[in-house]
Amino acid sequence: MDHIDTLELSWKHGASLVAELGPSDLATGTPCAGWDVKAVLNHLLGEAQMMTDVNNGLPSSSEHDDLVRDGSDLFAAWNSIAEENVTSWRRSGVEGDRTYFYGTFPAAACVVINLGEVLMHTWDVAKATGRPFTLDAELAAPVYALYTAIPLDEQRASGVFGPEVAVPPGAPISDRLLGLLGRTP
Repeated sequence: MDHIDTLELSWKHGASLVAELGPSDLATGTPCAGWDVKAVLNHLLGEAQMMTDVNNGLPSSSEHDDLVRDGSDLFAAWNSIAEENVTSWRRSGVEGDRTYFYGTFPAAACVVINLGEVLMHTWDVAKATGRPFTLDAELAAPVYALYTAIPLDEQRASGVFGPEVAVPPGAPISDRLLGLLGRTP
């Protein structure tokens, strides 16, 4: 499965979780320090919109609208942003570079970053709201490969990722990914 197909599948896995969320879930704290469910979802959806914009030749912005609002249209917003995001990757492909407000990176890495945002923050929301969600090993593998290939000290220092959580070397790749990015499996 290519990375765009993997991204599409991650959005679909997340949709089943988002369909269960209600407005009362939005203020629940998450594993992302200082962020409630609404903040995590706004971040995830905003990052996906930004990547979509860049794929479509528009400039990157660090500003995101409140895409979650009161939560009543969250499922529709999720599906719309997911479809636009995946379509933008299919149209633009994964060649060349992408420039965001935080730097320029190879497109092939950016699609995996996009995948990681969807996977990790869907897991964060599930964990926060007590809903079952399993990170699929096939979806987690490219994200783990990317983040083990680059130094994460700067991202940890800035708070993008928490300190690494030790997991046994033989643990499933999804657990190793969670630990690598500062979450307790």
